[in-house]
Amino acid sequence: MKPWHKVILAVLAVLALGVSCAKKAEGPTTFEFMHTYVEEDRQQVIQGLIDAFQAERSDIVVKQVPVSEDAFWTRITTLMQGAKLPALIDVSVDQARLLAASDVVDTAACSRVVNDVGPGSFYAGATSVLKGADGAMFGVPLTGWVQGIWYRKDLFAQKGLPAPEKWAEILAAAKAFHDPANKKYGIVFATEASDFTEQTFSQFALSNDARLFDAAGAPVFTSAEMKEAVAFYRDLYKYCLPGSNGFTQVKDAFAGGNAAMVVYSTYILGSLFDQGMADKVGFAVPEGSRPASFGMVSTEVITNSVPQAQRDAAAEFMKFLLRKENYIAWMHMAPGGPNPVLKGVASDAAYLDHPLLKAYGQTAVDIPEAFSDLAMFGFQDGVTHPKMGEISAKMIIPTALNKILVQGANLDAELDKAQKAMEDVVAAQ
Repeated sequence: MKPWHKVILAVLAVLALGVSCAKKAEGPTTFEFMHTYVEEDRQQVIQGLIDAFQAERSDIVVKQVPVSEDAFWTRITTLMQGAKLPALIDVSVDQARLLAASDVVDTAACSRVVNDVGPGSFYAGATSVLKGADGAMFGVPLTGWVQGIWYRKDLFAQKGLPAPEKWAEILAAAKAFHDPANKKYGIVFATEASDFTEQTFSQFALSNDARLFDAAGAPVFTSAEMKEAVAFYRDLYKYCLPGSNGFTQVKDAFAGGNAAMVVYSTYILGSLFDQGMADKVGFAVPEGSRPASFGMVSTEVITNSVPQAQRDAAAEFMKFLLRKENYIAWMHMAPGGPNPVLKGVASDAAYLDHPLLKAYGQTAVDIPEAFSDLAMFGFQDGVTHPKMGEISAKMIIPTALNKILVQGANLDAELDKAQKAMEDVVAAQ
């Protein structure tokens, strides 16, 4: 070997050693996971899952960043403006859409997680609401809550009534149980000018194929289908607790035994369990021309504000959380309110092995099926209308409903006013 060959080999060896040392010096990939689980017991559960993940993946470090819910979006907005978002954020579907609209989501990473876990492993509604116009995922579904009609199945059995699913069945049952002189009401649901009322009404409207927008994106709040839905809601109100009612009045009336039915989310399960009513309650999804359940999906967004290594690490952590044993541990952090979006978990013995879920029996198994028919105003043909958030924020729909139901205003006149208000929002730049 010639002397200069030896020199070259020596230099290459030194360079290789330097690269090797540099790689060792880099250490594990660290990323932040921001969420709103500020309760100490929930943070402990999350940390336990993080520790288990890191035991498998010593090359990744996960740091959880809990932020109170009232300050959460402000924090996200501030970090987004400074391009300093963490790699992984736990948000709602609406918040995920806002992040996607701001081009801060790594849709490829989110899509990869769903594809690796298996799209068919999720309830269809849980993934469809997180797909962009191009079919890419702008978030990974983790858990979700659904809304429907909770009814006293023991009282229904006494009267020989079927589960309140069809519109006619719901109305007939409400009438059969209504006894206001003794403070007993056929049904209770939201009637105040709030987003709760919009959510409640949306189930009935969507079950009648009443959409807010036509194919061109123009408001159609005065359609025949929407008028039928509002008229039905008004008829049902005759057998409801009167007045402008919100979360507290509605929940307390049903949990207190003053109503046979209530329209509410799965977050009522804890209160009913505490009242010893779990075995007396059934769950139904209203069905007009089709069944339609309203709900929200807890969404994990992988951002593009961090280096690729952190995005990849966040994706690996998400796949770990969606592994059955880890997923059940996450679900047991707050059983009842959040429900599994993975098919098969709801009937899994390990998932059902919790006092609250055992108390509800088959109902706990059936509830997540509502994710199959998940629907919401403004989301149609796989796309959310860009002005839907503003329409909801202005309380246009619940204000109209409150006037029609509680104040006795003319149905057609109020729908016309709401239609005009929506048109103004859509037309505004």
